[in-house]
Amino acid sequence: MSDNSVNSFDYLKTKALELGVEDAKIIDTETVFVGHWVQWKCQYGCSFYDEDASHRPLVPGVEEMKKLLKEYSKALLIHGFKGPTLSELAVKLEHEAIKEGYYKAFALISLPFGNTGST
Repeated sequence: MSDNSVNSFDYLKTKALELGVEDAKIIDTETVFVGHWVQWKCQYGCSFYDEDASHRPLVPGVEEMKKLLKEYSKALLIHGFKGPTLSELAVKLEHEAIKEGYYKAFALISLPFGNTGST
């Protein structure tokens, strides 16, 4: 990892913007809210529920996600994309983070409600 982790995160933010995201922001993971209502919205509002590994119930639940977030202090939040799909972009950024020394880097994506699941 670079001597100055803030600069490394700034590098990742810059890289995300270069790859085509509309916006990128470095956040503290303790500011991420995980609520049960999200899981219910997926279960009763998404036609892809229980269809593949990218949707509930095969993705982490509320308590598991809270535990996971406690293992990290910072996250790179990205919004939108131009060019590659969101999944491809997230994986590229994950690899960049690992190259920067963030060996626990892990990409998670969230699709807008009603998305066709094509990304």
